[in-house]
Amino acid sequence: MRAENRARQIARIENVPAEDLPFFQAMGFVSALKEMEYLYETHAMVHLKGNRYKSKRAAYNAFVRRYPSARIQPYHPDDLADCLRLYESWLLARRAKHDDSTYRAMLDDSRSAHRTGLMNYEALGLVGRVVRIDGELSGYTFGYPLNSEVFCVLFEVTHPQVKGLAQFLFREFCREHSANRLIHAMGDSGLENIKGVKLSYRPCELIPSYNVFLPLDRET
Repeated sequence: MRAENRARQIARIENVPAEDLPFFQAMGFVSALKEMEYLYETHAMVHLKGNRYKSKRAAYNAFVRRYPSARIQPYHPDDLADCLRLYESWLLARRAKHDDSTYRAMLDDSRSAHRTGLMNYEALGLVGRVVRIDGELSGYTFGYPLNSEVFCVLFEVTHPQVKGLAQFLFREFCREHSANRLIHAMGDSGLENIKGVKLSYRPCELIPSYNVFLPLDRET
């Protein structure tokens, strides 16, 4: 990696779980916290009971009342162009709302990740769903089963002007995977706006994820 990267100091291994750190430390690697990852009880995400989920329930119910034609459906390759157009609209809205340069760069970088997932979902073992309102594609989400207990929600995009759609899509996607006890919603990339949204769903566990790298005076 050092040979390939112009800046040698950026060579690193990302997303190392805490339990694997001793293995790398024994070889001379040093570590730094990258981000927290978010784990939720599936039952809680489906039922949204109690005051802690009052705002989520309200957003979901308001969406259902306002958009009775909304339907969640399996993703089909014919949905690709509509999903990519939605992503661009979503990206522009997010850029307009947040001036953080790191976040904006990540939005641009994620474009290729979304395209890859959308185009190769079967080969990657991803489960995809889209939401259509009056026939118009307004949201999509993809994930994959990590094991018999955990389902990972990899990414989600919803129309920026449709209130309650994000809560509707996430809840219904979790409902489909009620057989999995836990929902893993990935990380926050160290960004406060993403952190705030993910904390608002009351995770049952926060999982630290680390980057490991060799000091610059180490060549092997």
